Amino acid sequence: MMKSHLSTKLYERYGMRNVVVRKGDIIRVMRGRFKGHEGKVVEVNLKKMKIAVEGVTIRRTDNKSVQFWLDPSKVEIIRLDLSDPKRKEKIYSIAEERRGRIEEEVEEEEGEEEVSEEMKEEKSEEEEKSEEEKMEVNAE
Repeated sequence: MMKSHLSTKLYERYGMRNVVVRKGDIIRVMRGRFKGHEGKVVEVNLKKMKIAVEGVTIRRTDNKSVQFWLDPSKVEIIRLDLSDPKRKEKIYSIAEERRGRIEEEVEEEEGEEEVSEEMKEEKSEEEEKSEEEKMEVNAE
């Protein structure tokens, strides 16, 4: 019920059309009087089924500024907050299912492979040194 569309970049990347809106996501308003406004989700109200966005405020008659609640169907997520490991794991698993591996994961694995190759070389050098030392000890 609290899902919003993903931007085309995110759709291409993750293969998901919509995701549940969470506090911390960066969104763009697509409909209504704040159309075009981009901001961070400050609060999600599950009882009202609305979200509050940074900078989307109205003035009351007593000249006080208050949050304007938006419907999640009227916004588009342009950047996901992946600080929650469970959310990140879920999104990445769905993306891997639909699109294959994600660019970030591929880059991380390539970096790990380079490190592991360097470690293998270091280990082989250490093994050679230890074999030489053993031979020297045996020769004495």
